[in-house]
Amino acid sequence: MFGGDRRSQIITANAREGEVQERVDEESVAKYNEIIEILLAGGYFRARISGLSSFDKVVGGMAWSITSSNVDLDVDVFFQENANIKQKIKLSEKLIEALHKLKCPYPLQAQQIQGQDYINLFPIIQWLVAKVLETRAETGDLSRIYSESQFNKTYETPQDRDFNARKDLAVSFMEEVDDRYCPKRRFRRQKDVDSTPQSTLLEYGKLNRSATKDKQERKDDKAGIKSKLESTMAKADDDMEREERMISELSSHLDTVNDAAGVSGRNIGALVSADEISSAEQANYTPSGKGEGLSGEGQKMMAQKQHQHQVHALEKQVAVQTAALQKIKATHDALAQKVEEIQGEYNKRVALNERIILETQKLDALETPENTKQLQLLRQLVGLNESLRNQEAQFKASCKKQMVEWKALIESLQKGAGLGGDNDEEERERRQLVAETWDADTEKTKRVRGLLAKKNRDISQVERKIDDVPSRTELMQYQRQFVELYEQVASKLTETRQYYLSYNTLEDTRSVLAREVSILNSIHDNYKTAMASKASREKLIESMDGIVKGVLANLEKEEGKLGREKKTADEISDRYMKLVEKERSYYKATREFQEECKKNELLLEKMAE
Repeated sequence: MFGGDRRSQIITANAREGEVQERVDEESVAKYNEIIEILLAGGYFRARISGLSSFDKVVGGMAWSITSSNVDLDVDVFFQENANIKQKIKLSEKLIEALHKLKCPYPLQAQQIQGQDYINLFPIIQWLVAKVLETRAETGDLSRIYSESQFNKTYETPQDRDFNARKDLAVSFMEEVDDRYCPKRRFRRQKDVDSTPQSTLLEYGKLNRSATKDKQERKDDKAGIKSKLESTMAKADDDMEREERMISELSSHLDTVNDAAGVSGRNIGALVSADEISSAEQANYTPSGKGEGLSGEGQKMMAQKQHQHQVHALEKQVAVQTAALQKIKATHDALAQKVEEIQGEYNKRVALNERIILETQKLDALETPENTKQLQLLRQLVGLNESLRNQEAQFKASCKKQMVEWKALIESLQKGAGLGGDNDEEERERRQLVAETWDADTEKTKRVRGLLAKKNRDISQVERKIDDVPSRTELMQYQRQFVELYEQVASKLTETRQYYLSYNTLEDTRSVLAREVSILNSIHDNYKTAMASKASREKLIESMDGIVKGVLANLEKEEGKLGREKKTADEISDRYMKLVEKERSYYKATREFQEECKKNELLLEKMAE
């Protein structure tokens, strides 16, 4: 954490001019500059104010990022500039709580925020700014749509005015087209008749003539196959008669919409033209006695048979493909379940790996020159612990394997025990050997477990000792906090002393004034009585002389006290001037020492060249 490759400078200045000695880490300064650039890129422009401290800029940026993420955290992240140490500690704890609720992937502690650990703060601020930009991208479209809707409620663009001017004309045109070309019902089906496609088409005055046209186109090809399909003529005639009967039957159940009269053959003739009827008769019916060509109905029946064969073949193919699809689905489901199991195991291993990496990073962060040896010893103990665990697992596996083998051997011996004979003694010896081996292995396992427990206790003790030793960053943090606390206590003590001194001075003044008032009151009260006789006047004069002598004595006492205080103040002033002179000499010697160090470095570089 504090490697020897980092170079740092010690900047020293005159303490009387308000400057202090501080250590500047170049890497920390670089990270601080990167943090400021990231906050500016994210939109936190208060980071440009030069009058703010680095703590206010960074912590203010964190509070702004958490607030701009639009996440309900139930945490009061109240940021106040130029806060005291108590407010800073409270704000740092609130920020840590908010980061935990945001599920921040990077670890952070409150003292790292107060100690301005920019190296560890950099990835967290980078993550927060990325979250702010992501939230801004999500809400940007909604804000834009809302602003456009609010604009459209009050204002209109030239395109909107042009569209509204043409919209009424277009709507009227579409309504006219809709009215002109909408389907019009000519007949109405009676209540006791079922709905069929043919009856619905007849209700709206439409018939499907595609079959008739197809028959007419194929009429010329009937001469070649007349001899093959004469046997189907009778069936074609029956089909044609059946179709005519169905049409007449449907027509008998239809009523006109206007006059509600029954539909007759004349109504159907009005719907179907005479040419279509004659062409349908010529295509579908030819008397067999006259020896003319095959009718279109026969061709239709032949095509239907071919179509049925094709349908049966396709159905068989569909069945085969369906069975194959079921097999593939079963295989796919099994593979998908296996993939899910593998994915779950992979996620567990990835989580374990991330946890190990995080713990390793935490352990590396705790490494300092003071505890390097202890951490090396801890790593050795951890490696020994892992090796002992592996040995224990291997030993358990071998014991289980041997147990299975011995059980199988015992079962085989028990099965062969009924044979009796000379092997009884040998079997007892084997069992005794097995029992002795089991006892020895059990004892060995207990010893190994005891050794493992002892090692674990040693490891836990070393970890506790390491945790008890603070790192350099924590020591610097504590030192800074103690300095701030000392300054606060000193200022409070000075203020309290001033209050006490003011109180004592005012109390002394009040007591003196009270005595003077009492003397004046007594003189005023006894003056007339004392002036009545000569003895009383002499007595009054004597008392006045006593009062004057007492006042003079108090005055001399206070003057002596004032002289002693002045003498003490002069001595303290002389000591202070000597200390100031000594301080100047110290800073002068330090500056000369730094100059000599720089000269020494230059000479060493020249000698190295």
